[in-house]
Amino acid sequence: MSTEHADAIVKELHRRTLRLDELRAGTAGNSSTIAHVRGEVIGLRGALGLVLGGTVPSGSADVAGAAYYQQWLSRQEPAG
Repeated sequence: MSTEHADAIVKELHRRTLRLDELRAGTAGNSSTIAHVRGEVIGLRGALGLVLGGTVPSGSADVAGAAYYQQWLSRQEPAG
């Protein structure tokens, strides 16, 4: 995995964490939106851990993080 991927994941993780903080602090955020963004943050944390070489032996975090990372990579592919 490249450092380019790790840097991009870190940027997205930071962006989504800020959004989660905004939703939690405001009165406009509904619980389903907060839960969705929280899930994205968890997925990004798992993906970053895997990109950096971490593992959770026999843990579901590996499976979830790897799946999220693969989905994230496919979103990053240039169109055409």
